[in-house]
Amino acid sequence: MKNINIKSFLLLAGVLGMTACSENAWNDKLDGFKEPAVYDKTETVEYTLTADDYKSIASNSTNKALAEAAGESKLLSNIGNNGYFPSSEAARKYLPAFVADSKFPYFTLNNGSTVRMTYNIDNGLNEEVVAINNGVKSYTVSESDYQQVYGSSEDFTTAFSPSHSASEYLPGLLAQNYPNAISGDYAVVSYNSSDIDPVFGSDVPPTPEFEESDVLGSVAKDQNIEVNGVVTGICKQGFILTDKGGSILVYFGSSYDMSAYALGEQLEVSGTVSTYNKGFQLPSSSTIKKVGTQKVEYPAPTVVTGADMDQAITRTTDATAEYVQFTGKLSISGNYYNVAVDGATTATGSLYQFPAAMFESLENDGTYVFKGYFTSISNSSGAPKFYNLLVTEVTSAGVAAIAPKKVVNVPATSHYAIYKYNGSAWVVPGSMTILQPSDYVAMGQSYGNLSGTLPDQLLPVYLNNILPYASEDATEFVVYKYYDSSSKETSFQAREYTKIGGEWVYDNGVIPMTEKFSRKDNKWEFNPSVEMVLPYARNTDPSYTYYMAVKDWVFANVTKKLDPNAEPANGSKPGPAFIDYRDNAEFWSGASAYYGNVDVRASTAKTNAPEGYTGYDGLSDEEISALILKRFATESFPGALSIVDGDAQLVDGMDVTYTFTFTAYTSDGTQEFVVEYLLVGKGTFKFTSLWKLIDGAREKVNL
Repeated sequence: MKNINIKSFLLLAGVLGMTACSENAWNDKLDGFKEPAVYDKTETVEYTLTADDYKSIASNSTNKALAEAAGESKLLSNIGNNGYFPSSEAARKYLPAFVADSKFPYFTLNNGSTVRMTYNIDNGLNEEVVAINNGVKSYTVSESDYQQVYGSSEDFTTAFSPSHSASEYLPGLLAQNYPNAISGDYAVVSYNSSDIDPVFGSDVPPTPEFEESDVLGSVAKDQNIEVNGVVTGICKQGFILTDKGGSILVYFGSSYDMSAYALGEQLEVSGTVSTYNKGFQLPSSSTIKKVGTQKVEYPAPTVVTGADMDQAITRTTDATAEYVQFTGKLSISGNYYNVAVDGATTATGSLYQFPAAMFESLENDGTYVFKGYFTSISNSSGAPKFYNLLVTEVTSAGVAAIAPKKVVNVPATSHYAIYKYNGSAWVVPGSMTILQPSDYVAMGQSYGNLSGTLPDQLLPVYLNNILPYASEDATEFVVYKYYDSSSKETSFQAREYTKIGGEWVYDNGVIPMTEKFSRKDNKWEFNPSVEMVLPYARNTDPSYTYYMAVKDWVFANVTKKLDPNAEPANGSKPGPAFIDYRDNAEFWSGASAYYGNVDVRASTAKTNAPEGYTGYDGLSDEEISALILKRFATESFPGALSIVDGDAQLVDGMDVTYTFTFTAYTSDGTQEFVVEYLLVGKGTFKFTSLWKLIDGAREKVNL
C-alpha cells in the first residue's frame, strides 16, 4: 500500500475548516470565550471532480489543442481513462479550460471568484496496473492457429488439450502475431481448452447412429423425461439436440456458457422439464451426460419464404426446432449479424455466430441463402416474434455453400490468459490473476464483464475465494473485463489489492489534492496561494498537525539551544524547557496542539518558563503577550510551515502566499488573527502581515 500524502489531507481539511470551525462547546467555560466570526464566501465554491469530469477534461477542445502542441495527447487521453492526473502540474495546466467550459456547473462565476478544486493525483500506482489500464493487446486464438498447433488443416480441434497445452503454444502464437512488441506490452488471449485429447483418423472408435426419443415434439410441462441425441447447433441460450425423430431446443438462458458443449457430442439428458417460450428448459436438477462424439448430420431443410416466417409461430407449437432454408439480406452491426427476409414482418433478428468462420467472408447488405434451425416465441402482447436462428450453412447467390473444415470436437471451455512481453519473450506475469468466463457466470454476470461499482463489491470476495490462505500484506493484481456505461466500451482493467487485517484492500494509487483556481480578467488560472483556517478545537486537524510542528520547531531551535542535552517530553514532569510534559504544546510562542489555539497570556508564559529564565524581566504583561504573539507569527510558525509544507515550490510569474486564520487565547478571552506569509524559496516562508479580526473586519497588528 502507498503512504497517504499528509499535505493533500491538510489542504482539504483546511477547506472544511473554513465552514466548520465554530464548534467550541468544549471550551465554553474559558473566560472571555466567544464564537469565531463567520466570513462571506459568496464567490468561493468547493468542487470535487467526478469520473465523468476527467473524461470531459480529456475531450475538451482547448485541452486537446494544448496537449497536441506539447506532445502530450496520450497523457491527456490517459487522464480521462484513469480518472486522475499524473502530477499537480498537469492538473494546473488542464483544469482552467474545464472550469471555463459550460459543462462546469460554476463556469459563470465573476472575476475575482475562486474554485477550490479537489482532484486525484497519481501516488505511484503500480506500473503494471497503469500499463494494463492504458490498453492491452487482445488476441483470440483462431481456427488457423489451432490447425498450426495440431499440424494439420483436417486433423485438429478448436481447443488446446493435454497433449497440446495452451502454456506450450500461446507464447509462440503471440510472438508470431506481435513481431513488433516492446518490453512492457501486455496481451490478453482468449482461447478454448479441453481436458481430453482429440482422436483423429482410423483410430476413432465407432459411434452409434442417431437414436430416437419419443418426447421430441410432445413435451409436457413437469414431465420426467430422458432424451438422447446429438448436438447439431449451439447458441447463447442453449443448444439444438437432434435424433431420428427431429430436433429440439434445450433452453438455458443468458447464463449458459456456449463453450460447454460442442457440435457432434452425444448427450443423455434426463430431468423434469418445463416448457418455456416454445423451448425445452431444463431445471438445475437435470442431468446431462456426454456419452460420445459422432459426425454431425443435418435433416433436409424446409424451404420457407417471408410469409412462412410470419406463420412460424403456428408451426412451432412445442419444443421442437425446425431446420429451414431461406433467403435473406444481411446487415452487420458490431458483433451481430442481422437478417431480414423479404416479405416477412417478424423475421428480423440476430444470427448468433456459430460457426463463426461462416460469417467471416460475408458483406454488409449482402443477400445470402441460409440453412439452420429456428424457433419462435410470442412476445408480451402475444404477437409472433422471430426468436432465434442457428446457422449451419451459408450460400451466396450463385455460389456453392461454404463447406466447413473437418474437425474433431471435444468438450472444451473458454479461458483468458494474460501475458507480458519482457523484451525477448511473452511470459506470464507473477502475482497476477485474470477473471475467467466461468468466474463472471459464478458472480451472476451474464454479459461476461463487470460494470459500475461491481469491481468494488465482487473482487475482494473473489480473492478471498481463490487465495483463502494468503498471508498478511500479500499483494495480488486482478485483471478483469470492465464495461463503461458512459462510453459504451468494454476493456480489460487491472487493480492492485493488498491483504490488510485479513481483508483484501484496493489500492487505487491516487491521493486527493485541493488547490485553488481563480478568475482574473475573464480568464481562469491556477492560484498557488493557500488559505486555511486552523480550527479552535481539541486534537483536530489541520490545527493539530501545524501546532505539533511548531512544538517540534521550538524544541529544536529554542529548547536545545538552552539545553543541548534536552530529551523530548515523555509524559513525565517536568518537560524540557518551554515544552509541555505531555509533548503536545510549547510555551515559548504559545502553540497548543491539544487545545487548537495559541495561548499568548503573560501569566501562562511566566508560569511555564524554565527555571532561571530572564527573557521576560522588565516587561509588562501586555509586552510579554505581544512578544509571545510576535514569536509565533514571525519565528515558530514559519518554521512549522517549513516542516509541514517543505515541498512548496515557487511558481513563475506568481506570488505564492500562505494565509492562516488562527485563534489566540488572550487575557481578555479568545481573539482571532490572520497571518500571511510569502513563499520565497522551496519550503521557505517569509512573514508579511498580521491582522486582528474584529467582527469580520481586519485590523493591522504592528509587530
